Amino acid sequence: MSDRLASDRLALRRELRRELWRRGDQASYLLDSSGPTGGQQEWVRMLEATPPGGWSALEVSRQRGKTFCVLAWMFGRLGRANMRGVFCAQTGQNADKIASTFLTEIESDLPPEWNVRFVDGEVRFANGSEVAVYGTDNMQFRRSRGRNAHIVVLSEAGFYADLVAVEQVYVPQLQTTGGIGVYESSPAETPAHEFSARCDALALVQRYAHDTFWSNPRIDHEAVIHGEMERLAMTREELLESSAFRREYLAQRIVETTRAALPAWDEAAQREGILELPRPPHFDAYVSFDWGWQPDPSFGIWGWHDVASSRIVVEEECEWRAKTLSEIAADAKAIELRLYGADRFDGTLLGAKDFLERTVPDVWLSKCISDKAPRQPYLRVGDNDVQLLAEMSGPHGYAIMPTDKADKHLQVDNINMLIRQRRLIVHPRCKRLLAQMSGTLWNKARTEWERTSLDHGEGVDCLVYLGRNVRWHRDCRPVPPRDVFVGAQVQSQQSTGLSALASGLTGRRF
Repeated sequence: MSDRLASDRLALRRELRRELWRRGDQASYLLDSSGPTGGQQEWVRMLEATPPGGWSALEVSRQRGKTFCVLAWMFGRLGRANMRGVFCAQTGQNADKIASTFLTEIESDLPPEWNVRFVDGEVRFANGSEVAVYGTDNMQFRRSRGRNAHIVVLSEAGFYADLVAVEQVYVPQLQTTGGIGVYESSPAETPAHEFSARCDALALVQRYAHDTFWSNPRIDHEAVIHGEMERLAMTREELLESSAFRREYLAQRIVETTRAALPAWDEAAQREGILELPRPPHFDAYVSFDWGWQPDPSFGIWGWHDVASSRIVVEEECEWRAKTLSEIAADAKAIELRLYGADRFDGTLLGAKDFLERTVPDVWLSKCISDKAPRQPYLRVGDNDVQLLAEMSGPHGYAIMPTDKADKHLQVDNINMLIRQRRLIVHPRCKRLLAQMSGTLWNKARTEWERTSLDHGEGVDCLVYLGRNVRWHRDCRPVPPRDVFVGAQVQSQQSTGLSALASGLTGRRF
């Protein structure tokens, strides 16, 4: 009798859940309402309130159920109306696994007449609704270009190599149907990722949710922490303070230090390193360029070396997109006119002579030396594209010396050392450089910078070129004039001392 009663209760509970799915109220039993933001049920209410053609964003930690929540909401909508959905994850394999696993977990609760099944990379419903499943690897998502959708879910969007390219496919698909888009991810490995900007924009219109794994009522938080401590061989304190734990489990926007280009540029360094400083009476100005090829920008920075404090201060920047060399040269000359009062540009540099003492000069480099050169800047250096630099020096009258680029990782370490020693200062108006210093990452092979839709670390490269070419031991201050009176007095004292010594030795035999 008890077995039959238990079976009846199970059947009743299942039928009640199926009815909740039919009514679109599945969140009431499937999702939680815990945490300071109201939990998963509150996220669903936010998604339901998203206007046609609009987007919402969930910047939520791992182990919090954000993907489960969004899929539950999407399946509920598609089961009740003939609609087309898209679920995109970082890789196609991962997308398939997430979608099929979710369906397995909730399949018995779904109304049988919905006949939901996973077939050939799609979740299909009996009413004609379907969810196309894609990954961003190998540009799989481009296969759906030209179609339309009512719901698009970009899962783990903070880890897409090119979020903008994915958006170019799916945003138009929603605009034709008045559909809804959802970004959901734990924070990206760098705040410079486009996902962070999307979250900030949607927070302004109150369609943004943020939560941590502490709010999840279904897991043993201490067991998770203990497991990570064992896996990473860390103490509890080390784990909780690590950038990976803070980003992935606490949903904090911080740079992943294991891949950061400039891990020394932390909050303390920024407080002391972002300053507006007056130039000293005597200094050497330096300019550094990195050339970008579409879609990457070109970048230039202007700074000065103060020999008294042995510091480099970057005071100006310029970023160029789709500009000709003529336009770049004109902008750079205008900046130097404003900064240093340089009113002529004949392709000469004072520092070129020092540079060529250690370099085998090309013909065009030899022409960059002149005793009549403007005092500032002392030296310009740039990425070593010889043909480009020769054109800048010749037709455009703007000489830039090619920099050595060997051992990049060691030169990047040198910039980190300058930051730790508080010997690198950046003016607060250099906003793009500051953003790159905070957000540029090595790729996973640590061979070059991770590319974003905004840049490829060109500003950081400019810092590296600057750091390796500054004449740290050159004293640009004028030699103080000799005090004639003091010199004569010292000479007189020396003469008196010698006379006394001579008289004391008179009559002695040797």
